[in-house]
Amino acid sequence: MRIQDAALATDLAAILLATAPASAKTFKYAFQGVLNTLEPYALNEAFTLGTLGNVYEGLINRDKELKIQPALAESWEVTSPTKWRFHLRKSVKFHNGSDFIADDMVFSAKRVRSKGSDLTTRVGADVKVVKVDDYTVDFELPGPNPILNYEWEDWYILDKEWTEEHDAVSVTSASDTNPSFAALNANGTGPYKVVSQEAGVKTVFEKDEDYWGDIEGNVDRVEFTPISQDATRVAALLSGEMDLVYPIPVQDIPRVDGNEGTRALTGPELRTIFLGMDQRRDELLYSDVKGKNPFKDIRVRKAFYQAIDENAIVKKVMRGLATPSA
Repeated sequence: MRIQDAALATDLAAILLATAPASAKTFKYAFQGVLNTLEPYALNEAFTLGTLGNVYEGLINRDKELKIQPALAESWEVTSPTKWRFHLRKSVKFHNGSDFIADDMVFSAKRVRSKGSDLTTRVGADVKVVKVDDYTVDFELPGPNPILNYEWEDWYILDKEWTEEHDAVSVTSASDTNPSFAALNANGTGPYKVVSQEAGVKTVFEKDEDYWGDIEGNVDRVEFTPISQDATRVAALLSGEMDLVYPIPVQDIPRVDGNEGTRALTGPELRTIFLGMDQRRDELLYSDVKGKNPFKDIRVRKAFYQAIDENAIVKKVMRGLATPSA
């Protein structure tokens, strides 16, 4: 059931970037949250997966227009209504020097669906993953799926031998007090490798000189520091301690733009913030109205919707950095 009758507003992200010399080699950035784990299946959360996407890779990637492009899979085709064949990229190595082959694909498909994984929906439980040869893998489906690989840019592939060697086959969650080796260490095929990790303190990445693809940019080393307090994060940017910080309260954007050497980069996020009304239950869980659910009446939902001033939210709360949706 679609919950339509709610005030909707599209949020705009503000990325604050301190201008650095073109020859800069170390990039320092801060985020409001922490990188609790290096385990790519532990937490289905944008920041964690986005960060680990510099270290690990999936079969596909997305370009700047979000179009699907080949990554660890060079190509693919639908060989029957219920079978996809993926041709893996050759001469790709993990950061420890191991070759990337089909065994790693089959292993990762099993592991991502295992107990403890927060990304089990990436590959359906009834999908069979079959190795054809070292660089060819078939996905046999219970029924046709024309968009099978659309969520796979953040389904990252692990080195089977490395994971088994370090007794890290089982996935541990980001909140687990006994993290596995894979939660504290990383071994991907991506453009950057982790050289040190202090959860909640600092994570350091360095460029993989043997990376199979092209690395856009001039960054050799990346230092990530979590800074939870907005004021501290803004101060770190304005002082030049950080090259980029995210997020920044919208009211601080003019201050950043007015500071020499910093500027705000704003653009639409892939996110819509909305208020959902419980119109499924016969009686609301949290209400003094008993024996019925007023939200089942479309007139009640419309009344709530019409009572919300969307333009006031855009103007006063988001400082113009939002757009009401349909």
